[in-house]
Amino acid sequence: MIKNKFDLYFITQKLKELNLDYVKKTGAILILRNPEKFKKSDLKHFGRKCSEKNISLFIPNSIKTLFLLRTNKFYISAFNKKKFNHLKKINSKLKIMGSAHNVAEIHEKIKQGCDYIILSRIFETSDKHKKGHLGPVKFNLITRNFAKKFIALGGINEKNYKRLNLLNIQGCALLKDKKKAGKYMPAFLKNNF
Repeated sequence: MIKNKFDLYFITQKLKELNLDYVKKTGAILILRNPEKFKKSDLKHFGRKCSEKNISLFIPNSIKTLFLLRTNKFYISAFNKKKFNHLKKINSKLKIMGSAHNVAEIHEKIKQGCDYIILSRIFETSDKHKKGHLGPVKFNLITRNFAKKFIALGGINEKNYKRLNLLNIQGCALLKDKKKAGKYMPAFLKNNF
């Protein structure tokens, strides 16, 4: 039985990695990584295409790119320690999302003005450089003390996605399995397709 319905986030590092029609169909929200690697004209074109298809797009770490693409969604990576809560004085509609791996980083993201916090790694991944993962119990123990919306990230795939039902989450983010997610996750998504 499915208890939770949540938002789906796709983290993308390439502008042409995903078909935007597929993203629209899944109802996913995009988080663009490393926008500084792209030409301004390519970013503008991508932002315009997302806007035309009514796809939400979070821009990471770059205020310049945030204003260039005229979006109300800003993402702060875990390594970024700058304060960004002043941006809400400029734009009250701005939503800020941050990434964290532990309680100290969650506190830091709250000070930075984050409305949503991506907490990772929820499940074990195949990345040999990253050791350890939270699991559902530790994830819930950590998040229960914060009045923020949490998004699970890390190791989510077709074999374990039903375990997301054990979490108190607003959404889940996918970096690797996003091209298959539309086949096995629809019943869990707020925006059913």
